[in-house]
Amino acid sequence: MGYKEDFFKKYIINSKSKTYQKMLKLCNQAARSNVNIMLVGESGSGKDVTARYIHYMGRRNEMPLVTINCSSYTETLLESELFGHVKGAFTGATNTKMGKIENANHGTLFLDEIGDLSLQTQIKLLRTLETKRIARVGSNEEKEIDFRLITATNINIDDAVIDHRLREDFVYRISTIVIRVPSLRERMDDFEDLLNFMLKKSQEENDIIISEISPEAMKFLYEYDYPGNLRELKNITDRMVVLSEDGVITEQGIPIVHSIGRKNKSNCEKKIMPLRDFRDEKEKEYLIYVLDHFDNNVPDASRALEISERQLFNKVKKYDLRGNHH
Repeated sequence: MGYKEDFFKKYIINSKSKTYQKMLKLCNQAARSNVNIMLVGESGSGKDVTARYIHYMGRRNEMPLVTINCSSYTETLLESELFGHVKGAFTGATNTKMGKIENANHGTLFLDEIGDLSLQTQIKLLRTLETKRIARVGSNEEKEIDFRLITATNINIDDAVIDHRLREDFVYRISTIVIRVPSLRERMDDFEDLLNFMLKKSQEENDIIISEISPEAMKFLYEYDYPGNLRELKNITDRMVVLSEDGVITEQGIPIVHSIGRKNKSNCEKKIMPLRDFRDEKEKEYLIYVLDHFDNNVPDASRALEISERQLFNKVKKYDLRGNHH
């Protein structure tokens, strides 16, 4: 069983995070349909695993799930990878080749990093989605095609349309349902399980047995912000396991870049305070972050926090955040 299949089996469905459970409910609803789905979220947050989940929960789960990362190819090669080509279509095309779209027939095509798709390829893919027909590069012969499209990106779609990186009609076609994949910071209820899973996998992959984690290393793991999300957590656990000494993960395994994500931690390290005060301090910081994220819109922020507007107003008053909302 591969890493992502193992991850999917053990930790997606059993998530303890309300935010993640809410996303999974939306995924389940979307999976039952045939509409195109766009996954948005920070880099490394697990959009590829979410796409796999949607496929396996859908009607096409016994058919292929074909994945392609749009940022891994040049414009010419990407078009050939997607649509295939006939012999002699371009220099180096010594054989006829079936494209990823044909490979995904009756199944699911997952395009990651959709923001790197060229405008020309967007037009061609849009036509395929509208007509349900495809022609290989260098050929005028069309054939019928039937697939479910899932796309993913970490860019701001509205900005990409305004900047003419993405066509508006193309975006409308591929985003019938948009699902936001939460960052690791938004699902810290799952952190202990995710950490244990990553550590277990890293030990297996590197043939190293870990018996202990030093207090310094553990402190870092639980205080770091993980801007790179699950991907960064996996990289950090790999580093810690490989640099362990006699089965003990020490502070030597803490990455140098950890200072990037440790905002406002120094005050906590320099003083001891009552637990109630610590919770209040962290709650205030988080409320400021959420209100800023939603442009100080209390109704939107309260829905994201899953509390009533009255509760949020009370907290705004409690922490004197009245200048931070409207």
